[in-house]
Amino acid sequence: MKKEPYGKKRNKNIYVYNRFKGVDYAHTPANISPQRCVDGINMVRSEVGKVTKRTGFEYDSYVWKEKINGIHFLQKDDERVCLIHCGTRFYLNDRVIYSQAADSFSQAVQLKDSLYILDSKSFMVFDGSKISNVKDNPFVPLTCTGRSPGGGGKNWQQPNILTDKRTEGFVSDGESTVYILSQRYISDDNVTVRIENDNGTQTDMTENHGFTVDRLAGTVTFETPPPLSKNTGKDNVYITYSKSTGADRNILDKCRVVTVFGAGGKPDTLFLSGHPDYPGREWFSQRDNPRFFSVGNTDLAGSDNSPVIGYTVKNSSLFVHRKDNERGLNIIVRQCNGGDEKYFSYPVSDSLQGPSAVAADTFVNMANDALFLTEKGIYAITQKDTGQDHYTQLRSLFINRKLLANKALSKAVATAYNDFYVLAVGSEIFLLDTLQKSYEEDKEYSNYQYECYHWKIEPQVRLLFVQDGRLCFATEDGRIGRFYTDYDNPESFNDNGKAIKAVWQTGNFTGDMTHRNKNIFWLWMVCATALRTGVRVQAQIKGVWTDLFSDMTTGRFFQWSAIQWSKFTWSTDKTPKLMKRTVRIRNVDKTAFRLENSEINEPFGLYELGFEYTTGSYYR
Repeated sequence: MKKEPYGKKRNKNIYVYNRFKGVDYAHTPANISPQRCVDGINMVRSEVGKVTKRTGFEYDSYVWKEKINGIHFLQKDDERVCLIHCGTRFYLNDRVIYSQAADSFSQAVQLKDSLYILDSKSFMVFDGSKISNVKDNPFVPLTCTGRSPGGGGKNWQQPNILTDKRTEGFVSDGESTVYILSQRYISDDNVTVRIENDNGTQTDMTENHGFTVDRLAGTVTFETPPPLSKNTGKDNVYITYSKSTGADRNILDKCRVVTVFGAGGKPDTLFLSGHPDYPGREWFSQRDNPRFFSVGNTDLAGSDNSPVIGYTVKNSSLFVHRKDNERGLNIIVRQCNGGDEKYFSYPVSDSLQGPSAVAADTFVNMANDALFLTEKGIYAITQKDTGQDHYTQLRSLFINRKLLANKALSKAVATAYNDFYVLAVGSEIFLLDTLQKSYEEDKEYSNYQYECYHWKIEPQVRLLFVQDGRLCFATEDGRIGRFYTDYDNPESFNDNGKAIKAVWQTGNFTGDMTHRNKNIFWLWMVCATALRTGVRVQAQIKGVWTDLFSDMTTGRFFQWSAIQWSKFTWSTDKTPKLMKRTVRIRNVDKTAFRLENSEINEPFGLYELGFEYTTGSYYR
């Protein structure tokens, strides 16, 4: 923004709006920065300091007959595999690969080369071609090692809650036929044996074929002694049997919330929570082994009275978000406590006070911030300059008034798209621009705010995701929409064939002398050129919006393939165009301007807005 008086005789002044930022619903039109707009629907940053009309979207031709509950991606080598959860089915390339899912939202995270999925009914794994239940192929732990036929040895891994099976390793003496297990009263499941031979081969045996089992005594009796272990102290006989762990092996199936975390922030461990019967409890896998959840790998996130709603990961800390904690400590902080190679713990190191998160699918890690939606706006977790003590900060000051007025915040969804945090609530989309930070003096507990934008579309958004570089959404009625990315193509500027209304409205202009009349007689804009573009300009004169002019030709350039005779131009200049008009706004104490483009298949980019004015007598 620039103000510059000139001309001694007529006392002319100019006022220029430039370096545009975003919308500001937090301040009144009289108190807003000239770089922001009071009402800015369907506009977005084109480059820092400039704004443009957003592109529209198109629908996929296929309409799903049931609710779309999840769209998940698995990165395998150079291929990004898309998995769609619709109704009770999962689809891969339009083919049903699983049909026993819950008809509810699902979450998924990638660990190694597989996708781990929760739908509140099953804990599943997708390997790129098929889906199976994790408990159907669990890891069988080695609970004892170095055990002699008569007993002893040392405990190694804990039992896995996903299975009753466990393995014990014995060092054969070459003579004993009776091997005593560490447990008695073992289950009726078949017992198996693996013997490692000196020549590198192994012998697999099944119950009653070379050995018998006494389940009450917990002994295995071989028909012939297993061969002597040639490596002193090294296991060469492995006996696998079942005994109840006392845990419900189906307990993880009902979890709803999942993330990956690990030592130093390395994503090597699954964390699960959101169980309806144990809302504050968490379970975590062994490192690099998502099929192994030790019976001891569980903890309460404070108390069971505060359900876990989501996770964020920042540096080497895992932030567990709880809903409506009675003391306002809605986030607890876990850090990895490294033990030996087989056991790590994740104790609570801190708890943070702040507003409660309200939507499970709004936790997004941006480049510099971990953002999430709360009952008081979009917040971030950050650290003090010393690097110690985490705390939460508001980041959505400029859109909070309209964002929090929405009554369906619990259904909000979010994703990261380029440098934007994109959040959808029903038919409204809010964007936080992480490239543009604003340091506001009136927000005591926030170092900075992000510039924001506000879009409106017709459909109700159920899911947000990014695919092939395009921002996409799924609707409540089973359609998938994809926003266009080609800003140079006028055909990108329609919402599935309907015009997009884009508005940029300035705050009030009062000049340096509010109490005197202002007379505005010359107005100009610098706008981006396009094959088809235009603008309608209005001014607020004594409280009434009045049309000043419309310019539907100046910003265009000529191209034979895009001729429109009603708005024809011979200009081949593709550089930003100056649009200027004589206007008559007389004897006002204040005014504001509204720029609008509501034409189908027309972009609109704004670089600058300015006007000349004089100051007159006292306003009456």
